[in-house]
Amino acid sequence: MTNTPITFNQGLGRWAGNAEVFDSKGAFLGNGSDYRNVQSLPEGRVRIDVSFVGPFKHSGHYFIQQKEDHRLYEGPANIGYAETLSENLVDANAYWSALGLSQRFFLMIVDGNLQLSLAQMSRGEHMMYVVVGQNDRVPEDTSVPQPTVVSGAHYDLQDDPTSGRGEILLHRPGRWSGELTALDENRKNIGTFSYTETCEPVNLQTFSLRLTGGAFDKATRHFSLSTNHWQAWTTEDSEIVGSYSLSGGRALSGQFYHREAHLRCWRREVVTLDGARKAVVQHWYRGGQRVGSQFGVMEFERA
Repeated sequence: MTNTPITFNQGLGRWAGNAEVFDSKGAFLGNGSDYRNVQSLPEGRVRIDVSFVGPFKHSGHYFIQQKEDHRLYEGPANIGYAETLSENLVDANAYWSALGLSQRFFLMIVDGNLQLSLAQMSRGEHMMYVVVGQNDRVPEDTSVPQPTVVSGAHYDLQDDPTSGRGEILLHRPGRWSGELTALDENRKNIGTFSYTETCEPVNLQTFSLRLTGGAFDKATRHFSLSTNHWQAWTTEDSEIVGSYSLSGGRALSGQFYHREAHLRCWRREVVTLDGARKAVVQHWYRGGQRVGSQFGVMEFERA
């Protein structure tokens, strides 16, 4: 519960990752080899050299200027603004000039050597790619590790909503639980709150969610969703209404309206490749005004 300026943990050093790239429907397009080298410069600046080779490709560098509660992406490769929500989380809107793509993006350092990220890349209002990233720190004098991938061809996996994993990781029967850090409308820390999500499949097209805890709607909420395994949406006149899109069954993004609280929640989530943890970022709004945010890492226990 402080207004002390937050400095993002820059994650200096080399990072190598296995990104999964999906189209706007959530269909698998291919893996991407993601490499970044983060270097500290004088006067609070950082240089990031990036190379990404996959369904789209790009290499270049950009500079970041660290401010008290935000970061400025100064180009040339990446231009934009990132909110520093904690020392382990940034939430950005940026533009990749060489690709002609705008990006909504969050990156969370789950522990000191693991990053999870979700990039939604658009041209105008048309979603072009969703990039689900998991990067590991590469120690100095160490070769880049072999990425973990599910074997398969794009030709076969593009019609598989699980991308070859055999299950929608976000729809498994069981419970996600963790501690979420909450910020108010001025990004002031208002505490840490226990939060659980329990998923109970009814059949292949329907499941129920029970939400308990958090900072903004503290009542336990229970609602049903329908799914075609690419999206999920409410169909009943329930306490919470809304929908989300899925990417490979391990990432989601969507909007939900909590009727009694009169609040809208923009939810984004990314599950680790082993299915054990997920990064959660939620922004809460009344109309178009943000009233707060909550975020953290949750662990899964299968029913």
